[in-house]
Amino acid sequence: MPEDLFGEEVPDTADTAPSTPRQVTNNMAAVMTVLDHAVDEFGYLLAGPSRRVMRKTDKELMKPVPRWEADLVHQLIKAGQLTIGGTHFMRCGAVSGQAHSVLVPKATRAQLSRWRALKTPRGWAARTA
Repeated sequence: MPEDLFGEEVPDTADTAPSTPRQVTNNMAAVMTVLDHAVDEFGYLLAGPSRRVMRKTDKELMKPVPRWEADLVHQLIKAGQLTIGGTHFMRCGAVSGQAHSVLVPKATRAQLSRWRALKTPRGWAARTA
């Protein structure tokens, strides 16, 4: 266990679970939206020890994403659809630090292109409403 300034042991808090559980979804429209953003020129980043999901807006700038999008990115990483890449030095407002890039594997890109080719039946929206 690590020690504090006075030599007393303190519990390691580096690998703690999030205080609120992440939501899991099976909404294919949301999954395709997140994968489209990940494939985009400015993809996702995981910033800080809490691995907060951010979206690149520029070569060095990033901004936070909505909660549903962040939960879905973590879900896709856990499922193996997205992977964590190298470290980059990024900035969000006045705060700057290191963030890990989120990569889209070749198999996920191929799967996304197959999903884009699918068409929904004409009467499907009417039956589900």
